[in-house]
Amino acid sequence: METVEVVVSEYGSDLSRFPTEKQFVSHLTLAPRVPTSGGKAVKKKKRNSASTRVAALRMAALSLRHSQTALGAYYRRIAQRRGADIAVFAAARKLATLIYRLLRWGQPYVDEGAAAFENRYRQRRIHRLEATAKELGYQLTPVPA
Repeated sequence: METVEVVVSEYGSDLSRFPTEKQFVSHLTLAPRVPTSGGKAVKKKKRNSASTRVAALRMAALSLRHSQTALGAYYRRIAQRRGADIAVFAAARKLATLIYRLLRWGQPYVDEGAAAFENRYRQRRIHRLEATAKELGYQLTPVPA
């Protein structure tokens, strides 16, 4: 996996200088931000990105578009709702957190597959719909197929 190699070449295998994965992701300029002034959003200025690091992660995220993995399903789900640019950003951020966990704690990534991801997403969606219906005083009943 060449993306991990790029991160290791830039930072080394010890990521202890980043206490949390959020700080690592922020350093890679992959953390979303909304600049505010006086409680209102202001115009964004383009951030200086950590060019090689971010480029490698973005290329890896873009290659997920056709992947039949859980990360590929995640990319397609975000791209469907928000667009391809935001999906690349979100998938690169997810890859950065997985790389951080791998290098910092040795936590391996085990892919569950696209079908399992879609099934888990569907179950979460049903649970949210049932909670909303219950809050409004209704009860959902499944329609037989």
